[in-house]
Amino acid sequence: MKDLRSVVKISWKKKSKGWTAELLLAEPGGFETLKLSPGRSFSFELVNERRCTGYAPAPGERAPCPGFREISSGSQCSECRGKDIYSDYVRGDEQTDLEGDFSVYLAQISENVKVGVTRSEKIPERWIEQGSDYGVEILQGLDSRVALENESDISSEGLTERIRKGSKIPAASEPANLKEKMSDLGFQGEIVDVQSLTVYDKLQNNGFDRSGLSKENLGL
Repeated sequence: MKDLRSVVKISWKKKSKGWTAELLLAEPGGFETLKLSPGRSFSFELVNERRCTGYAPAPGERAPCPGFREISSGSQCSECRGKDIYSDYVRGDEQTDLEGDFSVYLAQISENVKVGVTRSEKIPERWIEQGSDYGVEILQGLDSRVALENESDISSEGLTERIRKGSKIPAASEPANLKEKMSDLGFQGEIVDVQSLTVYDKLQNNGFDRSGLSKENLGL
């Protein structure tokens, strides 16, 4: 098990030349960070085993799973999921009220437009980590409960809150669909070209040589 890692997430850092990505990996007893610099190559192998990725004990923090437990589905064991401060918020639990200012945004990813909520200071990082092509902040400075309520109201008008990975390519060349949804819903705001904010220019979907188990064997 010494070489086994679980992918936690891609985290983004703002640098002088633009936002750059780091791959956060969970391992026995802690975490490993792999910087995804343009031109860097690395190899990995998918195996038929899933391990817990830990939990968030506080905003901006990550704690490892005790025992790096094997799990059958999802990304967390029951103990870490119960400790994660965001679990109730994601479910929309009535008792959950995170501190800080939150924003409601719209984002165009390929031809799809979604509505979302994030901390106000996390924009545009949230757009970048979702793979958005264009984004616009439509409401800001809200508490977490009011932000969720607004997201739900906008979602009831026909906008999705989630976009599947397979629907995120190809990239949109212009924010036509986003502009249309803004007009339909009566929102205004500055549309941001999200991809231009990163150091990765015109990424191609041909950079991986895969070895190990197939998608069928992994049950994907």
